[in-house]
Amino acid sequence: MRVQGLEQRQQIYEHILRFPGSHFREMQRHLKLPVGTLQYHLTNLSNDGTIIQKRDGEYARYYAIGLFTEREKKLLSLLRQKPIRHIAIMLLIGKELNHKGIMKELQLSPATTSWYLDKMLDSGIAKKKRRGKEVMYNLVKPDEMARVIITYRSSFLDAIVDRFIEIWER
Repeated sequence: MRVQGLEQRQQIYEHILRFPGSHFREMQRHLKLPVGTLQYHLTNLSNDGTIIQKRDGEYARYYAIGLFTEREKKLLSLLRQKPIRHIAIMLLIGKELNHKGIMKELQLSPATTSWYLDKMLDSGIAKKKRRGKEVMYNLVKPDEMARVIITYRSSFLDAIVDRFIEIWER
């Protein structure tokens, strides 16, 4: 029984290393562990000083201790959300876009697009500026965003990230 527990704990830790910023339910679905088992091992890993839990609104996100700056944790937390990741990539490729262009590309409702853009603005990763009657959005630190996406690309499992990297590296 004890060996099984250690194997599960190792599996959880490796998942956190591979997918930094994962939240509880995401890990539970991916690892197919019972909720109580996952919670038990996360608590032990946290108490051992192996991982840290960071609150992100309604989510608790997990990171290996000593591997990430606070800024990287913030960016990874945001980039774990597929629409934000896709908006960030669109802004990296297009430099700046308006609400309508983002909405059309992502096929989201105007309200949902606004919600994600507001989240990006509030977190300080994006900014907006008026150009005539239009409001244009762009990233505050595009090189930093590109570096985080490229560095942790394997953790996103996303074809859009792969296409972005092909474009960025040209």
